[in-house]
Amino acid sequence: MTATEQLTIIEETVLSLLGKGKVNAKPSRQIIAELQSLGIDLGSDPTRELREVMHQLRLKGFPICASNDALSGYFIAETPDELWDYISREIDRLRQQAKPIAVLKRVYRQWVNEGVQRKLTIITEEGRKFLSSLIFDEDIKALNHAPERFAQKLYSRAVLAALKEHNYLTEPALKWLRQMGVTEEAAKEFVKEVCQG
Repeated sequence: MTATEQLTIIEETVLSLLGKGKVNAKPSRQIIAELQSLGIDLGSDPTRELREVMHQLRLKGFPICASNDALSGYFIAETPDELWDYISREIDRLRQQAKPIAVLKRVYRQWVNEGVQRKLTIITEEGRKFLSSLIFDEDIKALNHAPERFAQKLYSRAVLAALKEHNYLTEPALKWLRQMGVTEEAAKEFVKEVCQG
C-alpha cells in the first residue's frame, strides 16, 4: 500500500472516515456531510468529486470498495473475498458499458468501408473502355438476367486480361487495373450502368 505522505489532505481525510468491511459501508452523502463538518468543501458537485477521490485512492493501492445493495456505500475491504466481489462487479459493469462501444465501432468501420468503396468505384474513361472491350454479344443475356454474377465474371476477365498483358506478374497487373479504377465494386457499378443504358 502507498505511503501516507503521497496522499493529499482530502484523500487522507476521506480514508480516515471510511470503515473497514462491507458492514461498515458509508453512503456518499454521509461522507460528504462529515467532510463538510470538518471544513472540507468538495465544490459544486460533491458526489462526483468524492468519486474522483475514491478513484485516486484506488490508483494509490487502497482497496476502496463500493456496494450497491442494502449496505450501499464506500468501505475499505477487510478480506480478499470482499475485494474480489467488488472487482468482479466492476468488471461486469465495464463489460456492459463496452457493449455499445463495440457496436459503434462496427458502425464506424462500416462508414469507413463504404467511403473506401465509393472511392474504389471511381472508374476512368480508359477503365470503362477496357471493361467494354471484354463484353461480347453472347454476354448480353447473362448481363441482363444476372448482373451481379456477370459483374464478378467481368472483373475476373479483366484480371486475366491484365495478367496476360503484364506477363502474369500479379502485382503490376492489379496495380494497372487499380490505376484505371477497375475493381470488383467498379465492375458492379459499370454493369449496372450498362443494364440501365
